[in-house]
Amino acid sequence: MPDAPKDHVFQAYPATPGAVVSTLFRATIDGEPLSVEAYAGISYVRFAFSGVVVVQIRVDGEVGATRILPRDAAVAETGADGSLRLTLTEPRPFVAWIGDREKLFVLADPPERAPVPDGTGVVAVAPPDAGTAPAGLATLAIQSALDRVAALPGGGTVVLLPGRFVSGTIRIPGHVTLYVSAGALLEGSADPADYPVDPGRIERGRDTTLDGDARFYGRTMTFSRLVLVDGATDVRIRGRGTISGSGRLLRTRHNAVPNLVRVRESRDVSIEDVLLRDAAAWTLHILASDGVAVSNVKIVNDRDNLNTDGIDPDMSTRVRIDRAFVYTKDDAICVKASRNDELEGDVVDVRVTDSVLSSRDAALKVGTESSAAVFRDIVFERCWVFESGRAMSVVVRDGAAYERVTFRAIFVDRGVDHLVEQVIGVRDPQAGLGSIRDLSFEDVHAPEYRVPDLAWTWYAQFRPGRPPEGTAVPVFAGADEEHRVEGLRLRNVVVNGRRLATHEDASAVGLTIGPFVDDVDIG
Repeated sequence: MPDAPKDHVFQAYPATPGAVVSTLFRATIDGEPLSVEAYAGISYVRFAFSGVVVVQIRVDGEVGATRILPRDAAVAETGADGSLRLTLTEPRPFVAWIGDREKLFVLADPPERAPVPDGTGVVAVAPPDAGTAPAGLATLAIQSALDRVAALPGGGTVVLLPGRFVSGTIRIPGHVTLYVSAGALLEGSADPADYPVDPGRIERGRDTTLDGDARFYGRTMTFSRLVLVDGATDVRIRGRGTISGSGRLLRTRHNAVPNLVRVRESRDVSIEDVLLRDAAAWTLHILASDGVAVSNVKIVNDRDNLNTDGIDPDMSTRVRIDRAFVYTKDDAICVKASRNDELEGDVVDVRVTDSVLSSRDAALKVGTESSAAVFRDIVFERCWVFESGRAMSVVVRDGAAYERVTFRAIFVDRGVDHLVEQVIGVRDPQAGLGSIRDLSFEDVHAPEYRVPDLAWTWYAQFRPGRPPEGTAVPVFAGADEEHRVEGLRLRNVVVNGRRLATHEDASAVGLTIGPFVDDVDIG
């Protein structure tokens, strides 16, 4: 087999401090080893490149059958030496199933130009174990640097150098960039006292004084966090390092649930390239903010940890999520309105593109929390979903009107229990019922979907009349004459090789259409 072409540039990242080295996979490019880390039942490798590269993967025993998602992200072939060769022509994240081993996430970035510390507008912070900073928490050192550059005309950049920074809550002021270098780990403290809770709040992961449903009003969680952008303008969080939350320790030992990153009442914020890991609760919460861009961010969480949503645009407008990779327990990307902190606001103009997603709950979701007047112009486009409870979910439970919600060019891979979930239901009787207008599914492909016996999901019980668990319910249904689904489009939806052209086609693959659904267009 010919050698890999050399018309490329690549950068191997330093290992994350304290990383557990994968025992299943060894990876190289041009003979240079790449760090392959094991975490919570998966392995992942990160690096940057341009041009064409061949990643050589070595495993013990036979390679076995290999599958890639997205399918065109790499060409896989077994080399003469028995290793697996993955040829990449574009830096993008993908999943590789190699034999019957755990999943390998290949998280490839384009090359970048890292900021160079100059001691003034670009300030470096060394890790405490580097001998240039006092041992212990790095919270004060990081916060002092952030505040110092914020005081400069036009702001500045704080660079976390490679190494481990254990920290409590840090706040990023306006006009400031936090750059997490490759090989740097910003790790949340395992002590809940290091995460101040918003004044007047009590936060807990489980509140036994509340019934199971009431806990999800957004009233007992998300009042603390590791990284906070609050009331700020022009903030960036970027870099090829890792922000990790000690989430499993905080939740299981202390019932503590700080967010990993929260953007609240802020404008013109971007989060780029970083890997977010081990959240105790919601990973990236975008609350009551405008003009937030999330690009090339990777989220890898422990799938046994509750409430670990990936990215939650909440009561926010003009949100762009592009090239995200999310692997988590709870919803991967969830557009919602929670009235957290008693804030109010509609949800308008949210677009999710070119992302790879997996969740034990819903991968692409609008709702459940819908405490707003209107959700409008929500688009999910060119996304790949694997191993999820529901691929696409639209749930109204707090009386909002949903208008123009579109799922376009969605590829649904194996291991998905339900293709679509749609509910207009009740939670707080005083909130009333909501409605949905112009709900579209376009160019959806699910070539290996196992149609469930019933369309029943957990949310089905909250439809009017509260049908008992296991009852046959339609996938698409309004609530009553006044709270309907008006305008349902199923265009070029292909399930198991069958393009849906009629109601009967849709029913045959489990997409049943019930009462109070008007203006249905299938074709």
